[in-house]
Amino acid sequence: MKLAIYDFDGTYISEQALPILYKLWKSKHINDKLYHKIWRGFVWRYILYKLRIFGWSKRRFNPYTMRITADLFQSVPREKLDKFIEDYYEVLQGYIFPPMKKHLKEDRKNGYHTVLLSGNLDIILKPFKKDGFDTIIGSKSLENNQLLSSNEIKILIEDEKKQKLLDVFPNADYKESKAYADNGYDLPVLKLVGHAYAVNPDKELEKYAVKHNFKIIKK
Repeated sequence: MKLAIYDFDGTYISEQALPILYKLWKSKHINDKLYHKIWRGFVWRYILYKLRIFGWSKRRFNPYTMRITADLFQSVPREKLDKFIEDYYEVLQGYIFPPMKKHLKEDRKNGYHTVLLSGNLDIILKPFKKDGFDTIIGSKSLENNQLLSSNEIKILIEDEKKQKLLDVFPNADYKESKAYADNGYDLPVLKLVGHAYAVNPDKELEKYAVKHNFKIIKK
């Protein structure tokens, strides 16, 4: 089996997806009190991340924002959350990066098993099966169909993404597989496959991609 592995934020979706989620949540006035509390927490941590102090970096800030979103989800009835996630999926359709939509169609036509792989919560990613992904892999947010709290969720990032792929697809032909991603911390996955694509790469990934002859796709 050969895989075509797609990152989510900044790759399949052309923007970072969580700010779009919070904008939609705010517009619907769902648990405004908790929303504002979580958003304030984002703001001061983002400032620390940008100032590079107290150990806050992209590799710490991004997983934090994904985990804490689970607490927002836990604050509403499941039926209401499921409706919100479906609405969010529809909003994100307008942010799909067109070259990725084209590649997904071609990869399916050419016999690749398509995988959407992200550190984002799997409950957010699940609706994208409708876009044509064969397998969805995200950070586990449910246990016995119950939402986990932020303290219980382990975010997939860097080598953990790679290991998850190896666990799910131990017999895949990785030399003949391809992967698309935008970030330096996706390098373990990109280096695993025979055909790596840097999609709108950050500085870290672009530098590595140029040196190692990855294909580069930009807006």
